[in-house]
Amino acid sequence: MFPISHSKAIEVVLYVAGVSGLLTTNVVAQTGGSAPSGAPQHVTFDGPEGWALKYYASTTMMSGLQPPEPSEGVRRIGSITLGLESGWLPTLSPDQRTVGFNGRQPLDLNKSQILVRPSLRVTLPWKLSAVVAAPLPVEIFGVAPHLLAFGLERPIVERGQWRFGWRGSGEVGSVDGAFTCPPGVSQFAPGSPGNPAGCIGNSSDTAILRYAGTELQLAYRIRRMPKLVPHVASGFNFVYGKFEVDAPLATRVSHTQLWTRGNTFSETGGVSYLLTDKVALTVDAFYSPLTVQRSLASGRTNDGLFNVRALLSYSFR
Repeated sequence: MFPISHSKAIEVVLYVAGVSGLLTTNVVAQTGGSAPSGAPQHVTFDGPEGWALKYYASTTMMSGLQPPEPSEGVRRIGSITLGLESGWLPTLSPDQRTVGFNGRQPLDLNKSQILVRPSLRVTLPWKLSAVVAAPLPVEIFGVAPHLLAFGLERPIVERGQWRFGWRGSGEVGSVDGAFTCPPGVSQFAPGSPGNPAGCIGNSSDTAILRYAGTELQLAYRIRRMPKLVPHVASGFNFVYGKFEVDAPLATRVSHTQLWTRGNTFSETGGVSYLLTDKVALTVDAFYSPLTVQRSLASGRTNDGLFNVRALLSYSFR
């Protein structure tokens, strides 16, 4: 039904994951040390801008969402699982959106309430599986994503109904949109409450979102309901984010560039259900605590990300 070679699919997935992994490694290496003169400005990981970058990097992390293994416990090398993932993006409050210029200007961060991306998982030798996922690179709701997430996973211990596994994952890419000067803002007078930044047109901003992480997973197949598989996962991630402004203002064209980096933790819990021997539905709740200091006078608080994600998958075995 699908004119695709399993061996060719494995080669493609490994090539993409390998190249993407090298890109992530280069990013981590290049962001170390002191910044040269004229380079983008570093902002703290707990500052308003840093919080926004790690928040949206967390919304795209490849966490949890494990399709269940076949009930007979056999998955052949070269098996392919196609998936469609969707995730809820919570609406940010006015205080949460006020992250521009060190927490003094609101940005248009509520453009979309959902993230949808197809995924491809291929079974490799030694019980390994490679997975890639990416949203379509087209503009929807005023944002154009150019993101690629990739991972490598395998079970560590399998005992009866229990399965303990590991996943390493990462992401490269960016999201384009008019975040600083969104449509409609320039109709207000520059400097007024409706246009505090002084926009005279729409901006063309870019948020670069990259991370590298590792995750431990635990799943249990209920003996009396073998199609139902609850699971939990805990992850540790290194996040690098950069925000590039291209905004026409009344006094100048702003090309401000800000970058940050740091570590986050994540927890995922959910359940998978085998609708048929090939089709499965997985629903997960994701949480990552994210600290932020919104002003010099305030202390650090936790303003974490909680969202719900779902994966509909079809396996060719």
